[in-house]
Amino acid sequence: MPSANALFVFEAAARHENFTRAAEELNVTQPAVSRTLAGLETHLGAQLFLRGKPGARLTDDGLLLKEVVESAFSQINGVLDQLQERRTGKAQVTISVSTAFTTHWLMPRIAQFQQAFPSVDLRFQLIPGPVTGPTAGVDIAMRYSSASETSGRFVMREAYVPVCAPGYLNPPPQDGPALIRLDGEATEGVASLMPGLGLRREGQLGFSDYAVVIQAALVGQGIAAGWMNIVSYWMNEGRLVPAVNELVFPGRDCRILSRTDGANADVVQAVRDWLVDEIQSDLRKIATLYPPLGVDSVLKPRDYL
Repeated sequence: MPSANALFVFEAAARHENFTRAAEELNVTQPAVSRTLAGLETHLGAQLFLRGKPGARLTDDGLLLKEVVESAFSQINGVLDQLQERRTGKAQVTISVSTAFTTHWLMPRIAQFQQAFPSVDLRFQLIPGPVTGPTAGVDIAMRYSSASETSGRFVMREAYVPVCAPGYLNPPPQDGPALIRLDGEATEGVASLMPGLGLRREGQLGFSDYAVVIQAALVGQGIAAGWMNIVSYWMNEGRLVPAVNELVFPGRDCRILSRTDGANADVVQAVRDWLVDEIQSDLRKIATLYPPLGVDSVLKPRDYL
């Protein structure tokens, strides 16, 4: 191997099937990722990726290496967790969630988590963009699925409402409100809910991480699509308010997948149940605060409606 680091770069690129997202995760530049992977392919004498837009697809050789690398990393992580547990006496639980969920929902209540689970250390697999990817090597993963998929525990129907800081629209900005969006996300869905507000398209703010989108809304820079499982804490705190009283349902369910066997499986299930209960409790509070939104429907699976 030219460098053991090449395997870490390959794993990230293979998981995202996107060199730019892999670079963001590894805190390096996209050209550095491309050079590392090109060197690995030269060393192996095999093409691992088919480059193109919108990302990079794995070849058959790439898929073969991805399977082995993921398995090896999972075994190494398992042993490292065991060593850590021996040293600290705490169970290690790894969760795969978005940076936005971690920043804006979990971190504000981390003291509550530690009080509920004093013998658990959380570890994170953070996803800056769309919440996708394999769940191998993690204990708990938040993912979105179609109505026909029933794996994992149901959390809520995927939904968002345009949100902004209190007072941002009172009075409205003279030249119209600005729209804060996630790069690559269509803005027409949010704009269509705000007739008469004079959406200032030239004033749009775009970010590659949804955590920054919500931060910009919190400090009064405009209106953003507030995904309910992300913004529920700030809505209950009064730091974000609905710009319009209408929910949008893209059509998927939010579910939490969790490991059910192996060491500390009972702890993993308890953490999963705590996450689900806290998210749903937040949503019930919002239903009381903003009755016109009809948030109660978010908590009911579509086959129940």
